[in-house]
Amino acid sequence: MKTAFKFTIVSTRREFIQRAGLAAAATAPWFIGMRPVFADEQPGAATEHRITDHGARTHRNELNTGAIQAAIDACHAAGGGVVRVPPGRFRTGALLLKSSVHLHLEAGAILQGSGDWRDYQSFIDWAALGRARQWGDGEWSNALITALDATNIRIDGPGTIDGVDCTRPQGEEGFRGPHAVLLRNCANVRIRDVTIRRAGNYALMCFDSRKLDVINMKVRGGHDGLHAQRCEQVRVHDCDFRTGDDCFAGCDNLNFDIRNCQVNSSCNGFRLGCEKLVVRDCHLWGPGEYEHKISGRTNMLGAFVHFAPRDRHPQRASDDWLIENVTIDRAQALYLYDFERGGWMQGQPARWLHFKNIRATNLTRTTRVLGDTDRQFRLTLENVSLALHEAHHDQPVLDINQFDSLTLREVRLANSGAQAVLNATRGNSLLIERLTPVPENRQPHQLDAVDSIEVI
Repeated sequence: MKTAFKFTIVSTRREFIQRAGLAAAATAPWFIGMRPVFADEQPGAATEHRITDHGARTHRNELNTGAIQAAIDACHAAGGGVVRVPPGRFRTGALLLKSSVHLHLEAGAILQGSGDWRDYQSFIDWAALGRARQWGDGEWSNALITALDATNIRIDGPGTIDGVDCTRPQGEEGFRGPHAVLLRNCANVRIRDVTIRRAGNYALMCFDSRKLDVINMKVRGGHDGLHAQRCEQVRVHDCDFRTGDDCFAGCDNLNFDIRNCQVNSSCNGFRLGCEKLVVRDCHLWGPGEYEHKISGRTNMLGAFVHFAPRDRHPQRASDDWLIENVTIDRAQALYLYDFERGGWMQGQPARWLHFKNIRATNLTRTTRVLGDTDRQFRLTLENVSLALHEAHHDQPVLDINQFDSLTLREVRLANSGAQAVLNATRGNSLLIERLTPVPENRQPHQLDAVDSIEVI
């Protein structure tokens, strides 16, 4: 039996804001005026080391690992500076980047990884860590470029890092190989103007790192673009990620600022757990240009997906999200979250998300939320247009279940018209200010067990 509702028609915008509790939010959101500190433009001393001066040779089959590492070590020993990779293809195994070293790949330079996974040693002494094994240890510790406990490091282009799709039989899913770049416990890092292609696993894998600047980086192929675990103060601007797996992923993160990025995936655009996230002025689209290797498919799944796997023991909920000025085409759904049954979603809940100025077209699934039983989930859609693909339009556009508050302001939802565009169930409060179903629908929403409903 349906729950009886009392609909309150709010006459003015001021009254609506007061009822929504927005007037009490006198404190500016966290992202207003945020000025994070990132890596210096010129870390370390002004020494310069060309890898060819240390014996590296281009376009040869043998590896240049020893020569390139010698250049990095000499630069670090001198107090820091620049290690230059000149034009040409330089094959190498695993490299260890050190504090105050700026690795610069000149135009036409290709730092190309070995195709043999045995050339990628791990630089981590696991026995010396003195802790229990956790997610990210073992096979996740191999990379073409690794930085451990390092500060003030840079990797920039316009050259290319090529992982050659290196595979490893003992890797994840029985084939994943080394990452392109791996950061562990690093600070003040800048990666800029570089292209990463064909990574054996993730293009950029980050653990426990902070003050990371990623500017104008391109990713082509491989698996995840940026995967971050327990990282803070991360800025990703003007990047172009086209990946076979998630473009952005990871959990237990804090203060991420992602702007003006192109996001193309054969998995999810953002499968992310983060407290205080801003995504602005981005375009997401499918199908992916590079296939999802384990399945062979190219369709894009969720544009945004909650991510908090229990086995990673996350400490932070996904909270204070602003997704603004974003266009999406040919993804499954705007957002997906199932706290009760969703794989990799149950370690921490999602709490407050605000989508503003969003246009999503050709979606193939309902944007569906099943929050936690404590009803912590709050969602605001403001000036949002969501349209289902004509081959998948006989379904609701939004289905929100177990929530604290749902606010729809200037929202346009398009399906076939055969079903309601909105289902809302078991919530504390629902506020609607101009919801437009397309086509016109006499019963645009199905509401059940929502305690307070207000329509302007």
